[in-house]
Amino acid sequence: MVRARNTMRQLLRKTVIFLIAVVPVVHAQGGLPYTTYTSFTQVLEGRNAHYAVIGRVSDPGPSGDRAYTGFFFYQCLQFDSTGRFLLGMRVYFQNRLVVPADRADIGFIDLKDAYKWTKIGETTAWNWQQGARLQWRPRSDEIVWNARSDDGKKYVCSVYNFRTGKRRTLPRPIYDLSRDGATALTHDFERMKHRGTDYVGIEDIYKDQYAPSKTGIWKMNMDTGRAELIISLERMATVAYPNGHPPAGCLYFFREGWNPSGSRFIAFLKDPQNGFSKAFSMAPDGADIRYLYSDPSHHSWEDDNHVLDFGTHPPPGGGTPLGGYFIFKDDGTGEAKNLLWSTDYDGHNSYVSGPNGDWIISDTYNIRGFQYLFMYHRPTKLFIPLAKLKTTAPDGIHRVDLHPRLSRNGRTVSIDSTYEGLGRQMYIINVSHIVDNPPDRLASVH
Repeated sequence: MVRARNTMRQLLRKTVIFLIAVVPVVHAQGGLPYTTYTSFTQVLEGRNAHYAVIGRVSDPGPSGDRAYTGFFFYQCLQFDSTGRFLLGMRVYFQNRLVVPADRADIGFIDLKDAYKWTKIGETTAWNWQQGARLQWRPRSDEIVWNARSDDGKKYVCSVYNFRTGKRRTLPRPIYDLSRDGATALTHDFERMKHRGTDYVGIEDIYKDQYAPSKTGIWKMNMDTGRAELIISLERMATVAYPNGHPPAGCLYFFREGWNPSGSRFIAFLKDPQNGFSKAFSMAPDGADIRYLYSDPSHHSWEDDNHVLDFGTHPPPGGGTPLGGYFIFKDDGTGEAKNLLWSTDYDGHNSYVSGPNGDWIISDTYNIRGFQYLFMYHRPTKLFIPLAKLKTTAPDGIHRVDLHPRLSRNGRTVSIDSTYEGLGRQMYIINVSHIVDNPPDRLASVH
């Protein structure tokens, strides 16, 4: 019996490896193995689209006892350096608010062993829209995620060594890690109020202060856990409101993100009650603060000096504001330098690993019952449709965004989706046939 199970396991493993290696053969314009469009409108129309092959890697369990697995956000390292192990968070309910006692399982999926799930920990510090900030620590064998301290009084960072199994705890939660894995940026998650991205169960002790002096953005050494407050909300209030801040409201930091070299980082500053939402950049010590742009959404650093984001802004050179994906330079002007494509539909964009930042991948929110996944080739200004997926999740904070995440070599994409009607599940898509065969505009335009 054991021998039979082992034989079946070997057959499953070989089948999985084969499926991962499959490249869809599609006859498109110019002999390319995919479809190209010249506008984002055509992506939504989907005329004659040849979509990519999608494979589910998570196990939903039986219908009466569902498990819901995903990564819950993007722009964190979900794949290990080999591309074999895929991090995930598993929960056992959906479509209701998270309460302090709700636990989520932390683990990884082995893409070369029949999608085997291995649990490595738990957390009660998570939310529907950004999870627990689960990710691989760059240049190490460590996996990190946010959790709650044993006494339940503060949020911390759990650390698990994938090779040795050794565990340790850092004194503050994390938001973004530098690319060398040395330093984390973070803020107080109990203060964050942005549409379902807060953690529950710990009170904001500064809730009655508009811009407290003892909290803001913290920088933490990932080896030692030493943390320092590098910019306070009190200091940022003087930048945001040079003539004095409003008498009521709540100023807070929402997101932070290192640029590629770690020489600067972006931070979103918000005060919903007073309609304030702007992106700033600053040095690692909180100095040299520069205004980037208004109404930030989902930023992505192109290089050390330029940021991509969706929004409604005056186009380069001036004119009536319009929606689209804009490039901003970190020069303090707040003016868009380039418009990649115009659209009223926001999404979660990332640059694909490779030379020159030629490729961008992004998704959309729910558009008339569907979510779209696509790539954009900057040299030719062409769009490549990857998927049109029916969403079966509700809108609002319980929605399930695709949040595309890339393997480190840029050849595999992971998404969360509900398109099969199984609740949140995790899927992978092979895009090597696209990045290995970039389009030539003259040969492939519709």
